[in-house]
Amino acid sequence: MESEGASCIQNNWGRVEINGGTITSDAESTIRNRGTLRMTDGTVTNTNAAGAAIDISGNFGDIKLIGGTIKGIKDGIYVQDLVSSEVTLEQVKFENNTNDIHLGEGQTINIKKTFTGTATILTDDPSRGRHITLENEDLSYQNKLKLFSMNPGYIIGYKRGDDGVEYRYLAPANGNIVNAVNAKATANLGAGEQELDTATVVPENTPVTVTANLPEGAEGAEFLGWSAVRDDGKELDLGDDQTAQFKMPGCNVTVEALYQGGNGDIDNPSGGGSSDVVTGIAAVALTGAAVWGIYETGTGIYRVLNMPGVPMPSNRAGLATLIWEKAGCPEPQTVKSFSDIDDADLHLRQAASWMEEQGLMDDVKENEFRPYRYVTKLQTCLVWDKAKEKSLIS
Repeated sequence: MESEGASCIQNNWGRVEINGGTITSDAESTIRNRGTLRMTDGTVTNTNAAGAAIDISGNFGDIKLIGGTIKGIKDGIYVQDLVSSEVTLEQVKFENNTNDIHLGEGQTINIKKTFTGTATILTDDPSRGRHITLENEDLSYQNKLKLFSMNPGYIIGYKRGDDGVEYRYLAPANGNIVNAVNAKATANLGAGEQELDTATVVPENTPVTVTANLPEGAEGAEFLGWSAVRDDGKELDLGDDQTAQFKMPGCNVTVEALYQGGNGDIDNPSGGGSSDVVTGIAAVALTGAAVWGIYETGTGIYRVLNMPGVPMPSNRAGLATLIWEKAGCPEPQTVKSFSDIDDADLHLRQAASWMEEQGLMDDVKENEFRPYRYVTKLQTCLVWDKAKEKSLIS
């Protein structure tokens, strides 16, 4: 179906099903829907650079996009004034749209877990905390949806409440991350208090609460205090209580709850190290026989003696690339595909694969590398020392 100067389909209060074929127009919209719409297959496109493939409006019926391809140039789907109607996205492929989904003022979209593609979303009324997707009770999939904001200054954040309901919303993009180790970090980013992970952007001056969380297997350990590190090198004092609060600075923050005694072991990515200095530091960390100041002093001495001028990585990705690059970026025997490393990031995949082959770092879980898991200074010293012992770096 093809038309010039008018929509191919104008659905007023009726029901339309699209099960195949190609529908195109150069009008403001190829399909102007004010009723019930079902699309299971086919292609809807628009040759108007300012047009939309499907313009959906009105309280006259529900819309289910079950399959097919939408190529809208400017707007793939434009949703406005739905009232009690609902747009459900199950599985549609978007191609060459500036905005795959354009949401009018106050509009949301119901995206099911069957949608495995990527969608760019523009809203007419962006504001902090503004909902993008409808609430649902089918856990875990909303966080995996590949949704990208087209509103400047915002990203599409994720929220799951204590009741298990999860949804996506607009969060400010001009922030940094909090990496919490043996602790839980929470903040209100506009959609209620939520737990932060290393993918959550936290705007500057946002109050962040951290609560010590005893590591698994460390029963009986005693809380010592906090190690708080700002990327800009400035001090961050959290006091001595197991729950503390700080205002987010204009840089990344790593917060670690420190314990002594108990049955806990340190998360050592390398499996060991041989130098007397490193062994001594490891003993301090493992037994908790000394205060954190000795630990800091010990790792500091090792770094001065063995790693002058070498920056301390903050996560496993940084540690892997640091050692691999110091070794001259050797080709691994096999470049693995990790489920949590983008296939396009060949540099990191090569580093991670080589580090595993050399026995310097292990899989956290089968086919997972956990590139953004925090690593301590001790872990870096241990891996560095083991690489030196194997004559991989000098």
